Amino acid sequence: MSTNMKSFLDNLKKNKSKRTQESLDKLDSLLEKRFNDGEKDYSIATIGRISKMNGGVGDVSIRNKTGEHFRSLINQWAIKADASLKKPPIHHSRKNQISLDIELLKKLDDPAMRAVFGQIIAEKNKLKAENHILKQRTEVIVDMRPNRIISADQVQQVEVIPSLNGILVNSEIEALRDAIDETNILNRGWMVSRLGSIKDENGRSLFKPGFVSAIQKILAEI
Repeated sequence: MSTNMKSFLDNLKKNKSKRTQESLDKLDSLLEKRFNDGEKDYSIATIGRISKMNGGVGDVSIRNKTGEHFRSLINQWAIKADASLKKPPIHHSRKNQISLDIELLKKLDDPAMRAVFGQIIAEKNKLKAENHILKQRTEVIVDMRPNRIISADQVQQVEVIPSLNGILVNSEIEALRDAIDETNILNRGWMVSRLGSIKDENGRSLFKPGFVSAIQKILAEI
């Protein structure tokens, strides 16, 4: 380390806690290594990430108001490396490359052809930009819901009912059996319809459809 950098570091460490001094020493060692390696990226994001990976301060601590001494040290090494705290541009970035279309356009000697070709290039770039925007806005939603709309009254509910054993006494059970006994029904001049209703001799409904089958189900559970 040069005398100037050592003096700068010593000034930063003055009146600092032991922990802060150790953090400054560790950060200084990292920055000196980057300088010797010819690195040009001294951005806080990069330095903070590498420093944290090596057990030093992270970018949050460097950016905080209390991290001014860390920023000063990074900036001093950046100046020494002819760099800055901003992330250097990527050399192979598309923004830094001369468009191949423009290079081809320059090779055309005919002004009319250049105008036509330039219009084609502009239209192509416009379509590419629009396509890029559409890709960014594309959102694929997979809807697993059924296509058929099911109303609330179509939803079947399953209800668990307790056993009927022990609920009815013998006389009640006999009364139910008597109510749907075919012989008794015929003796009264009644009849059982296909839907389980009971009708009198004039065809008038005495018990609604499902009456007979309902009692049969109850008796089957007893």
